[in-house]
Amino acid sequence: MRRIMTASLAVMMLMGSVTGCGGSSEVPMATTHGSDAAESLTKEIPNETSSAVQTMTSGTYNASAQGMDGEIQIAVTVTDDKIENIEIIDDNETAGVGDKALQLISEAVIKNQSLAVDSVSGATVSSGAIKLAIANALEQAGADVAEWKQRTIEKDIIDEDYTYDVVVVGAGFSGIQAAAKASSEGANVALIEKLDIVGGTSIFSSGAFVAAFTEEEVPEKMQIWVDRNTQYDNKIDLEKLKTAMGNSPEIISDFTGMGVNGKPFMETGWGVDASEKALKNASAIELADAEVHPKGGEYLLATLMNYIEKNNVDVFTDTPATRLLSENGNVTGVECDTDHGVKKFHAKAVVLATGTYARNKELCRELDPGAEYNFTAACVGDTGDGIIMARELGADVYSYQHKMSGIFAPDPYDMPVVGQPWNSYPYDCLLINSKAERPVSETVGTHFQMEYFIEKEAPDYGWVVMDQGTADRFLNLDKYLEATKNGSAYLEAYQEDSLEKLAEDMGVDVNAFLDTVSHYNEMCKAGEDKDFRKDARFLDPIDDGTYYAVKEYDMTRGEYGGIVTNDKAQVMTAENKPIEGLYAAGLISSGDLIGDFYPGMEALGVDAYMGYIAGREAAEHAKK
Repeated sequence: MRRIMTASLAVMMLMGSVTGCGGSSEVPMATTHGSDAAESLTKEIPNETSSAVQTMTSGTYNASAQGMDGEIQIAVTVTDDKIENIEIIDDNETAGVGDKALQLISEAVIKNQSLAVDSVSGATVSSGAIKLAIANALEQAGADVAEWKQRTIEKDIIDEDYTYDVVVVGAGFSGIQAAAKASSEGANVALIEKLDIVGGTSIFSSGAFVAAFTEEEVPEKMQIWVDRNTQYDNKIDLEKLKTAMGNSPEIISDFTGMGVNGKPFMETGWGVDASEKALKNASAIELADAEVHPKGGEYLLATLMNYIEKNNVDVFTDTPATRLLSENGNVTGVECDTDHGVKKFHAKAVVLATGTYARNKELCRELDPGAEYNFTAACVGDTGDGIIMARELGADVYSYQHKMSGIFAPDPYDMPVVGQPWNSYPYDCLLINSKAERPVSETVGTHFQMEYFIEKEAPDYGWVVMDQGTADRFLNLDKYLEATKNGSAYLEAYQEDSLEKLAEDMGVDVNAFLDTVSHYNEMCKAGEDKDFRKDARFLDPIDDGTYYAVKEYDMTRGEYGGIVTNDKAQVMTAENKPIEGLYAAGLISSGDLIGDFYPGMEALGVDAYMGYIAGREAAEHAKK
């Protein structure tokens, strides 16, 4: 378990895992207020390294390693047998995630004087890179790096009990919002998170949501919300939306009071600017034809976390919630089975804000058949923990469950640009589905394309088809072609001198493919896309004799739907009765607020509005 008394993102201590996986190889032992009892059960033998530890040459050594988004440069200061300091000189790791991993790993290495520390969940590339750079510096200093990697780390196993008015499970936007509101209402609050770093998927978001600035604007912004969400198969609960969005003016005012520098976002709502680090991240992003949108989610969450710090909300990371505590049908807390002992949080009210279940194949198979096959860019902690715990107490689930729009990515393991509204491929390509049909414009954007590329019992995908002139602007094409030739299990990119051969490589119907390309070329030569009105400047015939096709997977942002709640954010049973003391906020309970698909900006709206309501109602319940 990781206990953070200063909950600011910038001062997180140690390393571990955002609501339920992974674990750190270390744990702070200091007793903090809120703890009723703490009993040490077992303690491993302290580091037993060689009696003849190799000394190092004292000094400061510069080293570097390739990170997720660029080179990481560090300076490591050592004495004859100890690392004294690790300074991060420069990096472009993802704001709020990768850069926090660099800090957490550095602090853990110094604390334990070992390179055998665990990687930070959700930031394994950044974690590995910083450890590699540290090892390089130690080697320069004359250390036995292999011995540093083998040093055991002391681990304490402690069972602990805590008592609070309100416990919030999950430290994404909805959870942070719920904790902030409950605290402002006078409740003694704990925020627990299963990963090492707070923020969830929201940290990658734009930081904007549909919002009303005044009470008079609520009906207008409600209509915008509804119009953006088709409702053929899934109707929005308009009364609940009205209740939720009715809090919008006060929420925006509260955010301003918390230090958030926000402003109107387009014509639809409210948003924030990106931090300097996020702007630096954006500068490294390459999109063939679209403009990169720097994302403000990290800044929004960091500012709210600073507010939580000032209001004495206790934040626990690396603390996966595993079971809800209850008596006589009333929820009385939550139990966390961690690598460092069982942690019981007794509370008068619990708010579940654990995000989606996109990374739980069994839940996907049950609730949204077909989603189990998809690749997702959702947070690694989005395994449906809150849904599982709530259902054990009889919580109902919405009949409509659906995947959130994604990003086309050739390599599903190369982190896509979550939150970007555009794809990276050149827009003068031809985008087709598995039936060799062109179902939508190549420029429509990530939110609106997903419904056209849904596959059964396979990941959702499309084919980017182009000739040499367009292929010259396709990012990393040579890498994908080479990986395909080497038998990659998922990367597929082909080059041929005929369209017939290309269709055979792709596994699509040859005649249907030739007809689609021919029709597309005719429109390109005429200078008008009569099918989908793509801008004429992107109409370029595929006809120069060298042809390419790249399979791009639709990486989902997660799943919406989840468990049923009422307009007070109370979790409901199948008999339409509230489970006393249990609340939920965010995408864990969103099936009646988002229509047939996710068009963008609504997820953060659900987080902001229902997190606010859940925090307020939980604090009120705790007063009874």
